[in-house]
Amino acid sequence: MENYNLSTELKPNQDVVLYEGHNHKVVYLGTRGINTGAEAVDVLSYLIIDEGEALLIDPGGYHLFSYLVFKISKYVNLDSIKYIYFCHQDPDVCGSLPMWKDVCPQAKIVIGELWVRFLPHFGVEDVSKRAMPIPFKGGYINVGKTPIEVIPAHYLHSPNHFSLYDPVSKFLFSGDLGIALGEFNYLIVKDWVEHLEYIYTPHRILMANNRAARAWVNRVKNKDIKAILPQHGAIMVDRDVKNYLKFMENLKCGTDLIKD
Repeated sequence: MENYNLSTELKPNQDVVLYEGHNHKVVYLGTRGINTGAEAVDVLSYLIIDEGEALLIDPGGYHLFSYLVFKISKYVNLDSIKYIYFCHQDPDVCGSLPMWKDVCPQAKIVIGELWVRFLPHFGVEDVSKRAMPIPFKGGYINVGKTPIEVIPAHYLHSPNHFSLYDPVSKFLFSGDLGIALGEFNYLIVKDWVEHLEYIYTPHRILMANNRAARAWVNRVKNKDIKAILPQHGAIMVDRDVKNYLKFMENLKCGTDLIKD
């Protein structure tokens, strides 16, 4: 039996199980708006649990560390975290890495192969043992009995950036794709037209160009996607999945905006 909890009444500062079924669980960890000043970038962090093994997705900066330890411990022991995944290299994604590597010494640090060379700057000394570099073409992360697909999303906005697709929940963890910035207080998008106000400008500024955007859309558009779960902003469900893919397909951004 499967159970989805994607109500528009969910609060962005409260952890919640978004999907549960088939010995598989996806948890939003309630990180938006936690311990950040007005100048900070909010982060959405997630946990996938399958057959007792866990994948921590984009745990964010140092200020979230103790909060996430508390929240994750409601669902699994820290010893159950097999992988800590970072969609790209920015500090809002991986600023807490020095602490996570110490409390989860058993966990592999999963990050694009281009960024592995930066790990010593986060205090990772045994890089060959601790890191699981993601090839440029993507691949899979095996969590329990479920292969989580790693899909290239390069230049959107990082040159070595990835999305994750969970075939059980049918959730697409999109990283910086879907970024929304501004004063809104919902976790699940309620009104697509209203939400465009918060995603349009950051996408125009941060994404490299329409060619990169279309390449990503072509990689994901034929998958059965129940929801898109970005690293910033709000979760897009059902009809808004199609709305977002159409938005990306037609977006003019980055180098498209340069005039000779």
